[in-house]
Amino acid sequence: MANKRWKITLSNNVLKWYNPLFGQLKPKESFDPKRIYTSIVIYSTTALGDLMFNTPAIRAIKKRYPHAFITLVSSVKNKSMVEKCEYFSEVIYWDQKVKDLFQISWKIRKQRPQLAILLHSKLPYDVLSAAIAGCEYVIRDNYAPKPMGMELWLADYSKAFTGHLIERKLKLVSVLGCDTSDTSMFVPAPFTPIKKDFSRKIIGFQMGASEPHRCWPVARYVELAKKLLTSDHHCEIALIGTSLELQLEQAFMSKLNDEEKSRTISYVNKTNLPQLLAQIDNFDVLVTGDTGPMHLAVALKTKTVCLFATAEPKFTGPFQDEDLHCIIKLRPEEFAPGGQPLASVSADKVFSCIEALTAMSE
Repeated sequence: MANKRWKITLSNNVLKWYNPLFGQLKPKESFDPKRIYTSIVIYSTTALGDLMFNTPAIRAIKKRYPHAFITLVSSVKNKSMVEKCEYFSEVIYWDQKVKDLFQISWKIRKQRPQLAILLHSKLPYDVLSAAIAGCEYVIRDNYAPKPMGMELWLADYSKAFTGHLIERKLKLVSVLGCDTSDTSMFVPAPFTPIKKDFSRKIIGFQMGASEPHRCWPVARYVELAKKLLTSDHHCEIALIGTSLELQLEQAFMSKLNDEEKSRTISYVNKTNLPQLLAQIDNFDVLVTGDTGPMHLAVALKTKTVCLFATAEPKFTGPFQDEDLHCIIKLRPEEFAPGGQPLASVSADKVFSCIEALTAMSE
């Protein structure tokens, strides 16, 4: 924390010197929400789930300024998600490393941006970058209930807020006069849907997550798979994930018999993003912890069973099509001991959720 305060102090001092001589930042009092901006830069430089939470605000911005040149500053890891999105005139990739700050800022500056909208990015480098890029106004989601130390340079920023992250981001862009009525997420990347075979029931498993405490144990997934495959001969299991989930995949497959393996297909580390989207779109239900594919499934209107332990679904869970999602949230006293609190969720409970969700379409 002390290190971050030092960076913020230094950045403030740099901007106090830079802006009067070379910058374009104007006093927040001159900010006019009725102005039609023609060049806008949006920062969304963090994880996939964060990007998905930002999509309703991005849609609202595009609708408010349909003819503006919109530059997106994105993380490299989200390149395949955003590079072909029609909402953006240009995409610049930055993994928030300070060594690249000036190079990235000068790339942005070429489009002469008037407004920067920082939806999720790293303080203080994001504000510093927007100022060096020549923006006149900056608005920011601060992700905190109190000021963060760079408010001097912001025309507006998020205040204390207790609703869903999507609502908070939409509230931030409402200061621009954006229509914020559409709270649904969208998938920025194009993909080719798979023709649905209604004789099959495909249940997807996303076993991994960014942290172990967000994962339902492999042993529970094995129990669930055996119960699903025994109860319905039309049922198949599909595993998804990246190379980080390969060990989970191997542990899972090792517990299945030959007949169960014949009805289980693994896409772990075998799909690019468009292929992954097509698979999730084709699932009847996805069983998942709090992770990026959960948000993709929600945006694609795929039914989900979502398991939450430490995270709070009313802030980061599904926020649309409530009837499509079964959310299991544990209270702290229900946590299993050890590093996987979700172990206390039984396979029977998740099975019941899947039965209820699939019954809706029968």
